[in-house]
Amino acid sequence: MNILAKAVQDLFFKIPKEIINEAFVEEGHQWRKTPTSLEERIMTKIIRPRVLVDANLVGGSTVILNLDGLNPMYIDNFTIVYQIPPERLNFRDIISVLSVGYMTYNNTYYQMGAGVGSVNPNTMSDVLTAGQRVGDSFSNIPAVSTSNVELVGHNTILIRDMVRMTNMYQLRVVVGNDENLSNISPRSYLAFSKLCELAVKSYIYNKLIIQIDVAYLKGGQELGAFKSIVEGYADSEEMYVTYLNEVWGAVALMNSKTDHTRLIKQQINSAI
Repeated sequence: MNILAKAVQDLFFKIPKEIINEAFVEEGHQWRKTPTSLEERIMTKIIRPRVLVDANLVGGSTVILNLDGLNPMYIDNFTIVYQIPPERLNFRDIISVLSVGYMTYNNTYYQMGAGVGSVNPNTMSDVLTAGQRVGDSFSNIPAVSTSNVELVGHNTILIRDMVRMTNMYQLRVVVGNDENLSNISPRSYLAFSKLCELAVKSYIYNKLIIQIDVAYLKGGQELGAFKSIVEGYADSEEMYVTYLNEVWGAVALMNSKTDHTRLIKQQINSAI
């Protein structure tokens, strides 16, 4: 099952449908307007504009991109702009840029026929990586990287470096989730479902609490259980923010293999 469909479906087990209908009722009646389902209204008003955006800002995945083969735009001798094509990012968006490193020719080996050719990171393995570290320790050119890199546009980065020695760059960036969260493990569906539940409850409270009071003052209506349930959502916004930062942040990190592996290495030995 799709993670978004699962999250919307779970809402009807946790919130009375009458309250959901009232909160997400279509406003206005235009004869040319095509009616939409209740599930689609929830997706359009809450999950896509808020939950997915927040999930990307708190989570995301760290990836390492090889910039070999891209033609940069040179601003000056030490300032370069790269436009990253979408296929190298699996059609995801860059959220932030962490650093850029050099791939030195003399330490990474790629056999091309009988000689040594250009760098090919796809040939690297754990053994080759360990061997490269040994080679780096004896190399006259040390491993160099810089964090003086900025995100200046949509998937566009600017590198400023006074010691640039090669065009062979590896870029470390944080990218957002797939638009349908297909990169999230099924074991994390329940955590995302809870995040959506809190966001929807917060929306319901803000949308209906004033209307309930107005209905009581104008018509003297006693709303009973309806009012009691909506009032119970008063702290949903605070719970949403807490859950987003404390729970979903950890879930997103464990869904990123690069970040999770890096965290484990730092806890054991940062030199691994």
